Amino acid sequence: MKKNNLFPILGCLVLFAIISFAYFTPLLSNKYISQPDIIHYKGGAHELEEYRKIHGEDTYWSNSMFGGMPTYQMGANYPSDIIKSIDRILRYFPTPASYLFLLLSGFFLLGMVWLKNWKYALLGSAMFAFSTYFFIIIGAGHNAKVHTIAYFAPFVAGVYLLYQKKYVWGFILSTLFLSLQIAANHPQMTYYLFLALGIFAVVEIIQTIKYKTYKSFAISTGLLIIGLFLAIGMNSSRLLSTYEYSKETTRGKSELTINKNPTSSVKGLDTDYITHWSYGILETANLFVPNFMGGGNNEKGFKPNHLQSALQQNIKSEEEYQQFQRAFNGSYWGEQPGTSGPAYQGAVVIFLAILALFYYSGKYKWWLVFATLLSFLLAWGKNFGIFTNFMIEYFPFYTKFRAVSSALVIAEFTIPLLALLGLYAYFNDKTLKSVYKKKVLLVSSGIIVLGLLILYLFGLHLFSFHTKLEGEYISTSILEAIKEDRFSLFQKDVLRTLIFVIFTGGILYVSLLNKLKSDYLVLSLAILSLLDLWGVNKRYLNDDNFVEKSLYKNPFPTQASEQQIQRAEHDPSLARILNVIPVNQVLEEIKEKDPSNYRIYNLLLSPFNETNTSYFHQSIGGYHGAKLRRYQDVIDFYLTDSLNFPILDMLNTKYIITADSIIRPIPNPNNNGNAWFVNDLVFVNNADEEISQLAKINNKKQAIVNRKYQQELNISQPKDSLKGTITLEKYQPNQLTYKSYNANEQLGVFSEIYYPYGWTATIDGNPATIYPVNYLLRALKIPKGTHTIVFKFDPPVIHKGKTITQISFIIFILLSAGFLFWDTWKKKKKQSVHS
Repeated sequence: MKKNNLFPILGCLVLFAIISFAYFTPLLSNKYISQPDIIHYKGGAHELEEYRKIHGEDTYWSNSMFGGMPTYQMGANYPSDIIKSIDRILRYFPTPASYLFLLLSGFFLLGMVWLKNWKYALLGSAMFAFSTYFFIIIGAGHNAKVHTIAYFAPFVAGVYLLYQKKYVWGFILSTLFLSLQIAANHPQMTYYLFLALGIFAVVEIIQTIKYKTYKSFAISTGLLIIGLFLAIGMNSSRLLSTYEYSKETTRGKSELTINKNPTSSVKGLDTDYITHWSYGILETANLFVPNFMGGGNNEKGFKPNHLQSALQQNIKSEEEYQQFQRAFNGSYWGEQPGTSGPAYQGAVVIFLAILALFYYSGKYKWWLVFATLLSFLLAWGKNFGIFTNFMIEYFPFYTKFRAVSSALVIAEFTIPLLALLGLYAYFNDKTLKSVYKKKVLLVSSGIIVLGLLILYLFGLHLFSFHTKLEGEYISTSILEAIKEDRFSLFQKDVLRTLIFVIFTGGILYVSLLNKLKSDYLVLSLAILSLLDLWGVNKRYLNDDNFVEKSLYKNPFPTQASEQQIQRAEHDPSLARILNVIPVNQVLEEIKEKDPSNYRIYNLLLSPFNETNTSYFHQSIGGYHGAKLRRYQDVIDFYLTDSLNFPILDMLNTKYIITADSIIRPIPNPNNNGNAWFVNDLVFVNNADEEISQLAKINNKKQAIVNRKYQQELNISQPKDSLKGTITLEKYQPNQLTYKSYNANEQLGVFSEIYYPYGWTATIDGNPATIYPVNYLLRALKIPKGTHTIVFKFDPPVIHKGKTITQISFIIFILLSAGFLFWDTWKKKKKQSVHS
């Protein structure tokens, strides 16, 4: 690093901190962001967090959601997780300022590595970090996603250095930041980045063959592969446990050949589910014009004046209005089922990227262009089915991910980088003649301005401005009013984009007149881009997303002050939390009156999309993207359409929350309890028979068992003997202690979810085999007499991962130190020879 760069770099980092807090000013008033997905997370992870506070360590199993599941994807910490400790240091600022700071500083590092000029690096940071999509996902609470994306740029900086023969720092940066990216824990984002880097690899291979630089290519690639394995190794506990868990989740293969739920697949995620959120081909234009297709469903700038008038004139009955409500999609008329906002990249950024196609001629131009196109093809999903089906069929792990629209993250990285490199070439490439630059600038600007003017004037006649569903179910007169209102919103943003394009073109034209230094013009573009993106981002993430600290820490309150109630009338984030207080009160009352161990089925809050219940109790439902597949199968077959009491009984459901005139818990006195003995085993041949028989047996007396265990469970007992008892004596999520008494050897069934990895059982200290019964429960063969039974969850994969993590980190440190020593020695030797 040049000494004259040190102070500007430090100044930029300070500026990034100021910008991060300037955008999220409520943080300075001791307020915190309220994110729907994080609220769900806090409810589901509450048992884990309470265990951590009491015991000073993590439990890797929790019973808070879906009857019980591993905590690997619920915020569990892992032993010797040094990479995560480094990440916490880098994210020192409070959320979400920490993520914005990481996005800014990460791309700044890439800019400095690539261009070695802090002014251009600063511009690139603004263009990348303020992509509207990042702010939308922060507002929704997709923290792992934006966290992972924040490490894209510094990792690519390391990869770039490797292939520029800067082997030492290339190895260190690529390994470290890939490790941090993996630790951020959103594999789908990392997967997309590696798809883009696949095109980077093709470019490097072509260059290697062309110039016969095989040695340097081999060294760079070899170091990258070593770094990849070390990055994986330093995240071993996280990756190994997740891989083990994924085999049992909805991402894994099902044993069923019958299918109750049409959106579920026996092979993995169904194609319809994977592509449910597919970006429209035309909708991609909102990277340039934010409200090209209406922004989000609840766009704040949408004023449906024409619609209100049309409704008053044409709606004659409540039935007609309800039909309209079912079809109407708010301001948004794109291809997705719904959206919180557009993936706006910025008028300034897109315009500069278009110009870069003519100004930048470096070897990475085509990497950035084709990676951007790949991003679009992936994001279009079912709207470009040929390509999507190819990816599903032939690309490994592609079926593990959903919401293909998020593949636009590739473009949100490559487009700002392309724009930056193009601008740098515009100001610094001596081979670009002034006449050529002027011609490209004027022609490109003219075409874009003309296109925007056509959209502004004639857009209403060029596009439908309504969804297919609206076109089918809403009358023509009302539909015309909707189109007028949406076109008005459309026009405002087309005009907005037009203004920013003119200003950008104007700044570039000034440089051709040699009136100002290029440094000032670059900083002017950074400010212009920031103003552009800042204004749009504030539509979707602003002060309204913040709540006071107490509600951030506990978003499941049981009471509210008069002041909070009044504020909630104008504060949607606060209203969302306070609206469920009556339900929280009932849940807390149950807990105070009945401290025993049981589960609750909450029908008031969409049971399989909420975690309020999980915050207070063990829940039949929950909210999680990777449920155990067998539990999801039972939901699909038995808990979707009606109250199935036999299933709820065997899951120890003691209360059902419902409402008539008041919210109230309905006791379920016939629940099976924590454990019970059965005296009749129904043997079946496969999973299909097992799940089908659940509806036919009396699970208080009978248990369904796969026939492969028939010989082991050859229990002789009187068919009418059910006098034994099994009592839960001590509960911890990862260790359950029971006392049992039975006059004969019998099969004991436990209302705990069967999971084949990590659980062990002992009877009076002696190991016992855990059998899967009733499709998703555990069972033990218990000898006659009085016994102490202990279930313990201590997954070997965690211990194995800890060892690999420690070894990998030590190797990384030793290699890094060795390479640095070698590089320093080599430089000194070179200086000595010259002297």
